[in-house]
Amino acid sequence: MSLTSLFAIALSAILIENYILVQFLGICPFLGVSKKTDTALGMSMAVIFVMTIASAITYLVNKYLLVTLKLEYMQTVAFILVIAALVQFVEMFLQKAVPALYQALGIYLPLITTNCAVLGVDLLN
Repeated sequence: MSLTSLFAIALSAILIENYILVQFLGICPFLGVSKKTDTALGMSMAVIFVMTIASAITYLVNKYLLVTLKLEYMQTVAFILVIAALVQFVEMFLQKAVPALYQALGIYLPLITTNCAVLGVDLLN
């Protein structure tokens, strides 16, 4: 495979086939906090943290709790609860550790929950 074809594949994956960009998921917090680099970096770190930890926890909840108890139909509710709890944890942490960033993010921080939920529901169904 040549370098040009690898570049074309990467460009296609990043810009053309990118699920987030195509479906405009998570655009509200991006537009709200992208005016300053520090705020945008703080929001991106919060989203990365929530998505990473939520992936691990929801996998465990699904595999060891929902499947074991035959409650697979409760996946969406369970996943949203896990994501909401993690966002609350991030919000409390930022309020105590970095109050300036907490104030700058404002209402957009709790919106991580809904954006993760929309993305999760969309990808699961």
